[in-house]
Amino acid sequence: MKQILLATTALVMTAGVAAAEISFSGYAEMGIEGGGDDAFNGTGGTTQFSTDFDLIVTMTSETDTGLAFGTSFAISTNDRDERSATGEPEHWSNAGLNLDNEAAFISGAFGTLTMGEIDGAMDWAMTENVGNPGSIADDETTHAGYFGAYGDGKYDNQIARYEYSFGDFGVAVSAELDDTDTNGDGYAVGLKYKADLGGFGMGFGLAYQSLETTGTGLGSQSSALNELANDVDGGEFVSGDVELVGASVNADFNNGLVAGLAYTDISSDTRDGSHLGVSAGFTTGAFEIGANYGVFDMDGLDKIKGYGVAAAYDLGGGLKVHAGYGDSDLSNGAAGDGDFDTYSVGVSMSF
Repeated sequence: MKQILLATTALVMTAGVAAAEISFSGYAEMGIEGGGDDAFNGTGGTTQFSTDFDLIVTMTSETDTGLAFGTSFAISTNDRDERSATGEPEHWSNAGLNLDNEAAFISGAFGTLTMGEIDGAMDWAMTENVGNPGSIADDETTHAGYFGAYGDGKYDNQIARYEYSFGDFGVAVSAELDDTDTNGDGYAVGLKYKADLGGFGMGFGLAYQSLETTGTGLGSQSSALNELANDVDGGEFVSGDVELVGASVNADFNNGLVAGLAYTDISSDTRDGSHLGVSAGFTTGAFEIGANYGVFDMDGLDKIKGYGVAAAYDLGGGLKVHAGYGDSDLSNGAAGDGDFDTYSVGVSMSF
């Protein structure tokens, strides 16, 4: 689970009228997670401890003419089990440090150009899950019915995105290049609009994504869905040239309640279909709860579906208690065949 964090330390350097700022923030999780025997979160039905630590570094500056630029990244470590290539739980205790969510940008009157491990234009425009307070093991976003990255991360997970906003409208285009030169590159375009309609807020998104896959999944999706892509009755989930066309709408009722709907049309050389996702969340005082449900309706396959629920309670000072649950229905593949669930409970710390 990742959150936007407030910086607690800043080093400011001034040269002429331009200023550079380097800020640091921190995040940590500790808890317990588990799941059914076929769960794809690495537990294999075994309850285990889970910890995650991040140091987030953000560096920004501005030219004398007002051109903004900067970079950010997380120095992370994760002490959790993951599935090995054979599907068995594999422990990575004290696995060392790595960089995550690295990105660099330059921004001005022309718009903003960002490169790195970021959302593509389709994911930027679509709102697939509103009101989610998060969980320690991301149970609510890793079930088989969840569709969120829209093909991002299919290649090297290095994306270039240009975006421009005018009033309540925004437009973006993005590309992710296949540096192995074995598949076609991925491209996306997205539009979004937000409005205040008589006391409640509305958001709309419309987007298109193209990519090429050899049947090994759709990029940074849930591990359950990508595993299913390799082993479904009647052939691959999707393969060859893939095109995604999506639309989303979300509403903020300004009383703690938010809700959203997202629909994606999926076309490929192997099979066509669609995905429908609905989500809602509610906040009252220090308590937050969110839920989502998703279903893939693909030609020649039974429906692939799942739901997730997450709840959090804010204890103040950056400390929150979290609980999450996810349920998946994978009736088409030998790996993870049938229903299974995952769960987690623990605390997060923001510094």
